[in-house]
Amino acid sequence: MRLVSSRHLKPGTRVAREVRSGPVGTAPLLLSGTLLTQSMCRRLRALGVAAVWVDDELGDGIEPLEALNPETRDRAEQEVTATLAQARERLASGQQLDSRDVERLRDVAASIAHEISGLPEAVFALSEMRTADAYTHEHSVRVTTLGLLIAARHWREHGWTDHRGRQRYDRIPQRMTQLGFGLLVHDIGKLAIPRDVLDKPGRLDAREWEMIKRHPEYGAAMLNHTTTSMLAISVVRFHHERWDGRGYPRGIAGRRISELARIAAVADVYDAVRSERPYKPARPAHVGVEVVQEGSGTAFDPTIVSTFRQLVMPYPAGHELTLEDGSRGVVAAVDPSRPYQPRVRFVDDDGSIREFDIDLRPGMPRMPVVRV
Repeated sequence: MRLVSSRHLKPGTRVAREVRSGPVGTAPLLLSGTLLTQSMCRRLRALGVAAVWVDDELGDGIEPLEALNPETRDRAEQEVTATLAQARERLASGQQLDSRDVERLRDVAASIAHEISGLPEAVFALSEMRTADAYTHEHSVRVTTLGLLIAARHWREHGWTDHRGRQRYDRIPQRMTQLGFGLLVHDIGKLAIPRDVLDKPGRLDAREWEMIKRHPEYGAAMLNHTTTSMLAISVVRFHHERWDGRGYPRGIAGRRISELARIAAVADVYDAVRSERPYKPARPAHVGVEVVQEGSGTAFDPTIVSTFRQLVMPYPAGHELTLEDGSRGVVAAVDPSRPYQPRVRFVDDDGSIREFDIDLRPGMPRMPVVRV
């Protein structure tokens, strides 16, 4: 199986995974096993579907790891969609998030955390890319998944620091649930921002930017302290703060920022880079990894970035890869200890399929594909 850009889809290709353009519960665009036609390919591009998983000879035997099973992911998306719709209504009347909504999302967060805790030590890819219209609820679930994966590895290796400065390794499941809830609603404050500002294709003016910078505080105000832990609220309030103190809304720096919010910041930025937006196309995984890496020590906590780099590969298995000479292949495998030197599978001129290890380390000369 491999993930193919909608620009490169060809008639006769078999779809490997269901393709949706809207929220869970709406009819899928394509079912698994569908053979693509020319009109289907055109429609996918017109709807803004960035990429589709397909089954063909080039992707044979490639099985990308998924952090969540489809049932858990779908339930999470449904609950986030329903909660945001109800939160919008409550916001209009000046009310906070209902305790029943909080409890449902807390259960979802616990389910995701439990599933992640059972994952083997393996590299994975967050590769679900649908349409810009579906961004809000899918982004929340992907950020939650990645944030919890980072936290699980980070706390296992480094522990967490309590209010007395002690390093601890207990109560991690409880902290995972609190982090997961905060991640699921981290952008709830954007409900208070006009849609034309959120989706503006051009540069924001000073007034619009000030509105955007207030959404973390708006979100925190929508959560009741009696039903939501302060740890979860800290994720909502501080996930746009920066390690160097140049973030918002309060401009705090370093370890003064909640550790949960520091984890959220990395997950949020990576997924934003990887996502299709009304004003910005999705970028490849290696671009997302490089944005996070370049922000280490300025935008992000360097230790959290180090954990992130152990988990998220710049060239994930199953993803397309185009070299500078125009050769296009698919990543067949990647060794976590050599993330920029994946094994790539190509179709040779005579139609045969061959694999090569390609050195894609930043700053290194790009070697052309050598066919032997």
